[in-house]
Amino acid sequence: MFDEILIFSALGILAGLLAGMFGIGGGLIIVPVLIGTFTSLGFDNEVIVHLSIGTAIACIIFTGLSSANAHKNKNSINFIHFKPVAIGITFGALIGALFAIQIKGLFLKYLIAVFILLVGFQLLFNISLTSKQFTPTKPKSIFAGSVIGFLSSILGIGGGTFSVPYFKASGLNLTSAIGTSAACGVPIAIFGTLGYIIAGINKDILPTMSLGYIYLPALLGVSITSIFSAKYGADIAHYLSQSVLRKLMAAWFFIVSIYMFLI
Repeated sequence: MFDEILIFSALGILAGLLAGMFGIGGGLIIVPVLIGTFTSLGFDNEVIVHLSIGTAIACIIFTGLSSANAHKNKNSINFIHFKPVAIGITFGALIGALFAIQIKGLFLKYLIAVFILLVGFQLLFNISLTSKQFTPTKPKSIFAGSVIGFLSSILGIGGGTFSVPYFKASGLNLTSAIGTSAACGVPIAIFGTLGYIIAGINKDILPTMSLGYIYLPALLGVSITSIFSAKYGADIAHYLSQSVLRKLMAAWFFIVSIYMFLI
């Protein structure tokens, strides 16, 4: 148990830094490591992937709150853009969690691995996910939030991969897009977590100390350290070269993607 807490705590430090730097909830880091950890702990193969995603989403509640607060203190959250997107997220994240449980764990693991690989290429070559600027309307923002929440809940992420490009295309500068995206990670995590708890009720093969598809020791270990490290990640985002950070992030994602295919 002590070894578990050490692993989960170290993971939380890394996840918090990434949340602050890139406006992501850290799920792209948390999910692969949890899959490997849960496999080594001998958990049932049928639930490992879903348990990893559900736990990662729950961790993002705390990571996201800390990251969003850090960006709020730097006045980099645009609440006018945030509010309608958050409305859509509440529905999309809940439905996404309930839908993800219907997907086989092995397929879901490979889906996440491919997604991480694509994100790595997008970061390395600085590929823009939106080709032109647009003027957001409330219906567009609610719909976008629903899609962002749905996909994020399935993949176990805070949504920054989708929401940062969306907010940039809607007219925000990069710093505001990252800050507003960090705020979006909070409703994604809350309603995604609710979905994974509901889906795991009365699931007998889940390990002890689980609440639905949330493994509580991992939630505790990751969350405690990520709360503190997210602030420093936000500081880094405001001072270091985005180009250097982007390349380092891409390299890490390539390694993680290969790891996901092999385990």
